[in-house]
Amino acid sequence: MRTAFVTGASGHVGANLIRLLVKKNWNVRCLIHNDLRAFEGVEIEKVQGDLLDERFLYTALKDCYAVFHAAVHIDIENIDVKVMKKVNVDGTKALTRAALKANVKKFIHFSSIHAFEQTPTDTELDELRPLVSRTNAASYDLSKADSERVVQEAFNKGLKTVIINPTGILGPFDYKPSRMGQLISNISKKKMKFTLNTGFDWVDVRDVCEMAIQCVDQGKPGQSYILSGRWVSFKELSKIVGTVIKENTHWVSLPFWTAYLCLPFAFIYSKISGHRPSISRGSLHALAVQPLKISNKKASKELNYNPRSIEITIKDTIKWNREYDN
Repeated sequence: MRTAFVTGASGHVGANLIRLLVKKNWNVRCLIHNDLRAFEGVEIEKVQGDLLDERFLYTALKDCYAVFHAAVHIDIENIDVKVMKKVNVDGTKALTRAALKANVKKFIHFSSIHAFEQTPTDTELDELRPLVSRTNAASYDLSKADSERVVQEAFNKGLKTVIINPTGILGPFDYKPSRMGQLISNISKKKMKFTLNTGFDWVDVRDVCEMAIQCVDQGKPGQSYILSGRWVSFKELSKIVGTVIKENTHWVSLPFWTAYLCLPFAFIYSKISGHRPSISRGSLHALAVQPLKISNKKASKELNYNPRSIEITIKDTIKWNREYDN
């Protein structure tokens, strides 16, 4: 039985990944912090330590066959560039170094579609698109691109790495929840009276995790794989949710530019309520510069990637949300 070391296991991706690994008869060792909700009912080994502590990581990685690096700091509101770099780039550097010393057989790195330059938006985005390098790029995008460069450097030193680049992730076991998960929850609870006249490419978290595990044996070392799903407008997304809950969830779609007018009010409301703002300049930027066509042909050909429908994803997400809320 092979042992996997998982970072970011308390997050949306991590919660699904550890369950799938256990189901596939892996021993699972997780780097944990304070939030333990994602581990409830799952037989795993928990280790507590610092992602930047290379010595600790080396000890934790002994006898591990594969590393699944899903830890990430996503910050698109009150952006702390230093913290983002510390987690996303320096943490990746420490982990790859420890993995090399521990003779880990495969290193699976969870990146993002935003690690690639999004422009030009009128041509299909695939793995040949250059990584973000502009110093004035969005901080998160640049940090994910830089973390990929760290992984590539480790590959050049002998670590068998594979990078996966998912689009917007949806699905169950979203405990915190993620921004995408909160969106589905708000729509299903009829807290969103309007949608913006835009959309995103959505992918099921379970498909992402399935491919990550498949990359251990089938992914080509040194390669990246884009895991896209289907581009769906927020209006259509809302209507799919409405079909699942059998209620009207969509009233009006507003032009995208109107969202910028709402930024000050969203910020003030978040300060008063203590909740994350529904929109931010960072999230609007991600929507504004996205390509409409994102290719998953490479993953389909080399990994037999076949993402499930958005309708199934939404149905399962709402079902899990309701069970968890109860």
